Amino acid sequence: MTQCTEKTVVLLVDDHPIYLDGISVILGDIFGEVEVLTAESADQAIDVVTQRSDIDWIFLDYKLPDCDGLALTKRLNDLFVTAPIIMMTGVDEIALVSEAIDTGVSGFIHKASGKQVFRECVEAIEAGNAFITNEQRLALEQYKGTHEVERQRILEQLSSRRKDVLVLIAEGYSNGEIAETLSISETTVKAHVSALISILEADNRYHCVAEARKLGII
Repeated sequence: MTQCTEKTVVLLVDDHPIYLDGISVILGDIFGEVEVLTAESADQAIDVVTQRSDIDWIFLDYKLPDCDGLALTKRLNDLFVTAPIIMMTGVDEIALVSEAIDTGVSGFIHKASGKQVFRECVEAIEAGNAFITNEQRLALEQYKGTHEVERQRILEQLSSRRKDVLVLIAEGYSNGEIAETLSISETTVKAHVSALISILEADNRYHCVAEARKLGII
């Protein structure tokens, strides 16, 4: 990739000053003339994007002090931010890679990666492609295959009433409130909750909701 002759504006979101400095150097090598804007939290990042409409790229850490990178990406999407978003993380979980891509992240980089990976990421996105490493791509294909099998298994066991209960649990309703909303007894609600926890192989009702969201059921 040739370095840009015009200044590239990059927003770098990370709460570790040393990492901010290191990535700034890498981005300078990649883009040439670059202005690096920094934010140490999601709220600071939102403040920056609402003040600057000329941001060309956004690199953000998955773990931020006030929310995670996925939540921040959704907030940026709601603001119609068009700059490509690259998520950086030390978390090596393929489920996170999958969710990040589905959320609209353009690239996913492990924080231990060197300059060449950052360069390859930028080049892939400039060519109109999302970027993940070859290893991540293979793992993602396998994960999505397993994920879909699991999703179908669960959907086959979810009656419409159980799904109604699951949605209300996700919205924070208590068993009593669910019973009143669906005009059923609280005992019946408890039976549905117990069934959902079993079907989704969860530890409790909150874990149940998390698993359902991960599988795209709610």
